[in-house]
Amino acid sequence: EIYSPAYLFKGARPKINAAPAAITYGQNFTVSTPDAANINKVSLVRLSSVTHAFDENQRFTWLNFSVTGNGLSVTAPANGKIAPPGHYMLFILNSNGVPSAAKIIKIS
Repeated sequence: EIYSPAYLFKGARPKINAAPAAITYGQNFTVSTPDAANINKVSLVRLSSVTHAFDENQRFTWLNFSVTGNGLSVTAPANGKIAPPGHYMLFILNSNGVPSAAKIIKIS
């Protein structure tokens, strides 16, 4: 059997055309997407680092953003207490809760 999550049946997935490969704390950065008007949330999920069946590095955070002419203006986390330095998956979610495919982004 092949599992398909329920959110994939709520319409097309939003698309991230471009995002920076690296950002710094508190930086505003641009995410290019043709779906900007329909985006409700932007999130970061830290890449996993599992040892002994436990992931000490697990992190998830919502990001503040605004819609611009060519996409989204997103604000990076303020500091390393919110999101320690490293690589994260950047997602955008539309009004139906459908997430995009992730873009990998490094925070330093």
